[in-house]
Amino acid sequence: MAKWYDIKAAADGDGQQPPTIYLYDEIGYWGVTAKDFADDLKALGPVTALTVRINSGGGEFFAGLAIGNLLRTHPAKVTVKIDGLAGSIASVIAMAGNTVEMPSNAMMMVHNVSWWASGTAEDLRETAEVMDQMRKSLVAAYRAKTGLADAKLDELLTDSGTWMTAAEAKELGFCDVVTDAVDATNFARVDPARFAKVPAAIAAKLAPPPPAPPPPAADQAKPAEARQIADLCAKAGFPELTAGLLTGTATAADVTRLIEDARKVQDACARFRRPDMARNLIAAVATGLTVEAACAIANEAAADRDESVVTDTSRPNSQPQANGWDKAVNTVNQRTAR
Repeated sequence: MAKWYDIKAAADGDGQQPPTIYLYDEIGYWGVTAKDFADDLKALGPVTALTVRINSGGGEFFAGLAIGNLLRTHPAKVTVKIDGLAGSIASVIAMAGNTVEMPSNAMMMVHNVSWWASGTAEDLRETAEVMDQMRKSLVAAYRAKTGLADAKLDELLTDSGTWMTAAEAKELGFCDVVTDAVDATNFARVDPARFAKVPAAIAAKLAPPPPAPPPPAADQAKPAEARQIADLCAKAGFPELTAGLLTGTATAADVTRLIEDARKVQDACARFRRPDMARNLIAAVATGLTVEAACAIANEAAADRDESVVTDTSRPNSQPQANGWDKAVNTVNQRTAR
């Protein structure tokens, strides 16, 4: 199973160089949980120093918040190095560093909480209340590092977000040390459409490279059919389904059925208050997982979430619990093995 983090012990083994944690992908996805991260961190044993290298546009809120708490309460001295971008929840993790370093050509982005939700008016009101608590967690993390007043943080945590150069981040207290520019700095490859009002110069660096053309195949969808499939998926709001349908003999009926399945999964994730799981579960359904299994996974994960991670910011030394992904992974593996 692919991981969105990598933890490496000192290569020389003499303890002179601290272990290094790499956060170089979207945080909290691919069925790998914050608990997995905590277990791997614990496996390092007693260490006095940690280096955390970040190049990420963000990811799942609760996983990122849990990781930030784990690093903040770790007995080791934590040095965070932002190699390209620390955006969204990745910037919250960065705040756990005793020292935060940024090359002069790196960037940091902070923004207001965003969330996908659907359901009744009461469901949406409850979701808004949870989002208010999530914002309090963000403010608390940034305040602890920067010392900025809540009024100033409110100015920065807008819906469109605030993009900071290393110098600007240092001036505001988000960064402690600005180092020389690194020619090889490569911004995390994330879809700039995820963020509002991305500066043009940054959008070009964020955009993923165009996909390589697929090899010729007898069963490859014809250009007209490929356009039809892409249009159907895009209009339905699930453009990520397109790639899996461009090969084989997918018909319009197949595309419509898969879109209907994706909507069912999306609605179930919202109903079970796990909209963060929708994208991965939809991808799993597109490759063979049943809709019923996907809905059950979202339900199980919702039952296991520890809401104190969101609502209780008064316990800086508390250890957040797993957010339910572990059961989800076990369920997927069990059903796949049958």
